[in-house]
Amino acid sequence: MFRFLRNSHLLLGLFFCPFILLFGVSSVQFAHNDWFVTEPESAEMTVTVDPAQATSPRALGRLLMDQQGYRGFVLDIEEKDDGFEFLIGRMGTIHEIDYKTGSPEVAVTKKVWPLISLLTWMHTTFGMDHEFGPHNFWGFLMFLTSVALLLLGATGIYLWFKIHAERLAGLVLISVSLAFGLTMIALLRFP
Repeated sequence: MFRFLRNSHLLLGLFFCPFILLFGVSSVQFAHNDWFVTEPESAEMTVTVDPAQATSPRALGRLLMDQQGYRGFVLDIEEKDDGFEFLIGRMGTIHEIDYKTGSPEVAVTKKVWPLISLLTWMHTTFGMDHEFGPHNFWGFLMFLTSVALLLLGATGIYLWFKIHAERLAGLVLISVSLAFGLTMIALLRFP
């Protein structure tokens, strides 16, 4: 049992290390946003479309995805008197679409966020009910990472307890970590 849990602990840690580091780095960005450049690069363009196929935001979105290669899903649809606006988005890239009904041209603003902002999007993207398949896959990986963190903690405590020579050092480390974590939660929750 000890050998199985030790190997499982090691393999879980190695496989999920990049995802856990992503959570850590993006958490630093959440806490210290002014340390990082988080403004997107923006480019405006005009795209020619067939007005007969641009009958609704979703139809136009599908048309732009097929013709222009935009990836993501349609969101934030806003109807206007003379047309509509919406976004085609995925983690790190957004296309802002502004269309006037019957026009052969679409105004598109493409915004691409830097890597640190992409990590933040990855940190906050969860669930498996997105229209965009890669987001669903990412949500599944984040679920597995959360489960792996729980398993790493449980197997780590078990392995520590089984090694009698290291119980005192482990107890000190667990106590200090727990005190630090609870203090940080209290400071964040009750400023």
